[in-house]
Amino acid sequence: MPNIAHCVTTLGLLFCSQSVLACLDAQALNGLADKEMQYMLQRIPPAFADAVSDQLIQGQMTAVSADACEAHWQLRLPAADIAEAQALLQADPAKQIMLAAQGYQIPEQAVLEADFAVDAGSLQVKHQDTLQTSALGKLRASVELMYAMLTQARANGQSHAEPWTGADKQALAADCQQSPSVKQPAACDCYVAGLAEKYSARQVRYNRYLSTNPYAFATGNGADFKQLDKKLQADCGLAASR
Repeated sequence: MPNIAHCVTTLGLLFCSQSVLACLDAQALNGLADKEMQYMLQRIPPAFADAVSDQLIQGQMTAVSADACEAHWQLRLPAADIAEAQALLQADPAKQIMLAAQGYQIPEQAVLEADFAVDAGSLQVKHQDTLQTSALGKLRASVELMYAMLTQARANGQSHAEPWTGADKQALAADCQQSPSVKQPAACDCYVAGLAEKYSARQVRYNRYLSTNPYAFATGNGADFKQLDKKLQADCGLAASR
């Protein structure tokens, strides 16, 4: 019986060890990395998605150890974006003080890292590590704040005025044509051409994003775009509001 008991105990330990390793195997880590990046893409303003699309941002998920279902998330940001955001914040001391008082800060270095616990059954981040007081929560909040600032600044700036592509114009025209008030495709072509004269395709997306953010418009962000949008809708024969 002692031998059987020892055997059962040994198998039990082996089973537990395999369960932990399965929680942190390569497939699970890749899945966690994809989920985390998708979470950030869905939540963070669109300048972040463009940096990801430009391959300026990379994320990597690794296991902290084989003894616990705990992962390590490393996010590498472009130094140019950090410098731009820092300059924007330094130019507005009042905002800098307000954000600091509320516990918010933008990244100061290109590599951000956070450890967090994972539920072994669902392979989801455990709730306590999604809170803003956690390492992962702070990482998410700092990146969101930085790209919110960059989205607002670039919406009307000239430093990121990339040329339009045919695909950009087709996508915007197709979106325009979803309006039931559009009778002729030429109306949408007129609308797109008018926007393209002043804004890049990314700036149009940024301004459209800002138009859904009451705080952004309350502070005046996107006002010029909104005025031009309204004028083009009238001039091109589109509805007054879409």
